[in-house]
Amino acid sequence: MPPTDPDQLGHIGLVLYERRALMALMLCGVADAATLCREGDIPSSKIYLAMEKLAGLGLVHVQPTRPKMFAALPTAVVVGRIIEIAREQSDRFAADASALHATFAGLRSRVRGRQPFLDLALGVEGHIRRHLVPLAAARKRILSYLEAGDLMAIDTAVKGGFPILRRIARNASEHGVEHRVVFGFSYQSAGRLVEFLKAHRHDLRQMTGVRYSGELGHPFHVVDDDTVVLPLDHPFVKEGRFASLLVRDRELADSLAEGFQELWRKAMRNLREIQVDPRGHRA
Repeated sequence: MPPTDPDQLGHIGLVLYERRALMALMLCGVADAATLCREGDIPSSKIYLAMEKLAGLGLVHVQPTRPKMFAALPTAVVVGRIIEIAREQSDRFAADASALHATFAGLRSRVRGRQPFLDLALGVEGHIRRHLVPLAAARKRILSYLEAGDLMAIDTAVKGGFPILRRIARNASEHGVEHRVVFGFSYQSAGRLVEFLKAHRHDLRQMTGVRYSGELGHPFHVVDDDTVVLPLDHPFVKEGRFASLLVRDRELADSLAEGFQELWRKAMRNLREIQVDPRGHRA
């Protein structure tokens, strides 16, 4: 049986026989082609091309003798080189992403007429991973009205290892995205809001504007020109947030953006009125 190849090797573009060849050489240390074919269960017609690719990537050493001999590099060197290759590929993709965005945007601009699209995501995880991710890909603006359920959902995601606020902040900083937020609160939820602002202050600094409102309503996000996220909460659901809707519709986005502007105009600019936690702790 050939040695089992880690899944990570496929992420850097190594096909099956190339992965097997690398693992077989790491097992043998030094070997010729026949030995690698035997240990890695690799056809003789595939081995030399596989080793040439591995050598070109800097993962093995080749001795040009007759027959050719191959030598494994130290484990730390191989792993370090694999990480470098993955980073190089990621950097190339990031460099080309702007052209990809322009290509996709050009295709979408050819669509005529009103063609709304709606997607339903269930639960907190579905809301965060499917419907808040578009906020981390915004190119123009994000207008957000958040309430206690949103703070709970974001906290749950961050504690679970999904730094959604950091992703949104990084994208907004890189692309100059306008990101304004109004936090809605009540007397009962003011303490949670203060705790949230303290816990995530580093990721919230990238926002271009933050205000506070006691006018409770329905949370929403408007992303760019045509995307709207509508979270859905219910007091009888343990997690609070049981679902959310993502709607792609320019007319709805424009309507909510107009409403946000009015809410923004009337909202408070600072937290001086809620600096005391109703449970007795000072903010």
